Amino acid sequence: GAAGGGGAPPPPPGAKMAPPPGAKPSAAESEPARPVTDPELVAALALSVTGVAEARPEEPPELAPAPAVKKTRAIVRTKPTRRLEPDDLVCAVCGEGNAPTRNFCSRCGESLADAGVVRLAWWRRLFRRKPKRHPAGTRPGAKGTREHRNWLATLSLRRLRTSLVVVAVVLGLVYAVYPPFRATVIDNVRALYRKVAPTLDPIRPTTVSSPTAIADHPPGMLVDTYDNTFWAAQLGGARPKVVFTFGESYLLRSIILHSGASESFTEDGRPSILRLTYNTGKSENVLPQDSSRGQTIDLKNTTLVSSVTVEVVDTYSGTKRQTVAISEVEFFALK
Repeated sequence: GAAGGGGAPPPPPGAKMAPPPGAKPSAAESEPARPVTDPELVAALALSVTGVAEARPEEPPELAPAPAVKKTRAIVRTKPTRRLEPDDLVCAVCGEGNAPTRNFCSRCGESLADAGVVRLAWWRRLFRRKPKRHPAGTRPGAKGTREHRNWLATLSLRRLRTSLVVVAVVLGLVYAVYPPFRATVIDNVRALYRKVAPTLDPIRPTTVSSPTAIADHPPGMLVDTYDNTFWAAQLGGARPKVVFTFGESYLLRSIILHSGASESFTEDGRPSILRLTYNTGKSENVLPQDSSRGQTIDLKNTTLVSSVTVEVVDTYSGTKRQTVAISEVEFFALK
């Protein structure tokens, strides 16, 4: 307007200008008017709360925890992908073999708490070799390890074997070229063999006596080494007996008995029970067979024997004469 005040005065602050004719109202002017907020309500909400919070008189009951639902997966049990070793853990779900240090399966991821353990058969565990373990900070074969000790033992055995071979070669040469040494070795070997496998040698009594012998058949015929001669004695009175005396003490082990008379085997009696009494005071009963052939009878309690008394206790029945006959008696002792 002009300076002289001819123009219209400016509108007051906050007054809305009337839109010019033909103008469209804006979106802000078209919205409805919002309600005015009550200042007293706002002041009441801003005040601080005083007092102590108290729990409700009746608390809700505690609920038991729901059981855990184990998730299941459709896993097919198949063969393990590697060779099972002793102490491996076999997954109970998929059958995969896992190292003993694992806690979960390497194929399906399941826990190995219920996994089976691979065990060897009992006969394989007997021949199973323990794995070699080395102390921390040592190398295989270092001094103080088991490999080092085994190597030392092997080296010692090799040296010992070499020494024995050299000694055997030297002794063989001496045995071949030096006769006195050869004779000494042969005697010692024979003596050792006799101790390990003793032999029985025949011994002959120095004297033979029999108070019950018949005159035509003296007791000396028992040791004359002939089968057609025999010793005979009457039956019915005192028991027939023969006393054999040796020049020294022996370790008797057996006798060879030729029972009966060779010319009249069935006519004379044959001993069925013989009682042997030794000078040591010990005695034993032997049971000969009813045969004209020589029969070997083993003896017992015959240590340091210098005399033997052979007594006929009983005879086989079915004889024509009341006599008993023995053709030959041979004694054998340890050499």
